[in-house]
Amino acid sequence: MKVAIDTTHGNELWLKPLEFRLPGGLIGLPEIKHLELLINPEEAPLMWLRCPEQEGVGFVVIEPSELVPGYEIEVSDEDAASLGVEDAGDLLILNIVTLRGEGGTRATVNLIGPLLVNRASGFGKQVVIANFQHYSARHPLVSAEVVS
Repeated sequence: MKVAIDTTHGNELWLKPLEFRLPGGLIGLPEIKHLELLINPEEAPLMWLRCPEQEGVGFVVIEPSELVPGYEIEVSDEDAASLGVEDAGDLLILNIVTLRGEGGTRATVNLIGPLLVNRASGFGKQVVIANFQHYSARHPLVSAEVVS
């Protein structure tokens, strides 16, 4: 794991465990083809994706296992083949968080459009899962009871 360049701010330490390519870009943002995963242990389980070629372009992400126990995705054969994952342990699933409300109190997570990353090859793809009807594109990050 590397310490990310240009990511130490004050006493914060950011780790960059992974960089990956998205040949097809992100859904709605086809120009985003290279991302770095950044982790600040103090912000766990939230992580960041940064586009090194476009300053200021970044996304908050979370691994769904931290949020939705039993989250199981179904992907098309074409999507699975394009990733070339040979071992399930090589697959990293990240979901994009949208910060809503003051201080992100109504933050939501897109569970139907995860980023799938093959850690071994360094290639990823954002997909719309085949079983999308079981999940939401605006799943609450924090339950209403915690916010109130």
